[in-house]
Amino acid sequence: MKTTKRIFEELNEIIERNYDVIQNYRDASRNVDNELLRNFFISHGKEKLAMYKEMKEIVKDLGGKPAEEGSVFSLFKRSWNNFTASLSHGNEKEVCENCIAVEAKAVVEYKDLLKREQELPDSLKELLENQKQRTLNAIRELEAIKEKF
Repeated sequence: MKTTKRIFEELNEIIERNYDVIQNYRDASRNVDNELLRNFFISHGKEKLAMYKEMKEIVKDLGGKPAEEGSVFSLFKRSWNNFTASLSHGNEKEVCENCIAVEAKAVVEYKDLLKREQELPDSLKELLENQKQRTLNAIRELEAIKEKF
């Protein structure tokens, strides 16, 4: 099955987003006082790194060229978020809400790609479904943590 250029573009968007999330989780782990939340960011940053590597590998395996980094827009947004977070700690609930929103957007990207299952090789469908479930698990965990604040 030939993977289309548009699918590669969408996969590279997922790669870029995962890279951005890795960076955001790293930054967030430095800007929260709560140990439970900090541990979440550290462990899920590692999880996102694994997902990033898996997606890059499958893009290569399918004959595409994987994205190398995140989006420029996210770099600017992350810088702004770091600045505002440095102004006041104790914003754990807001940090959780922002991360949940990013993860929810990722779930939509996975679902949109999976709707085109006829165009996707089985190995890619399996990876997309797996990463979607892992992302949903992260959202559930963030929701539970958020409720503690």
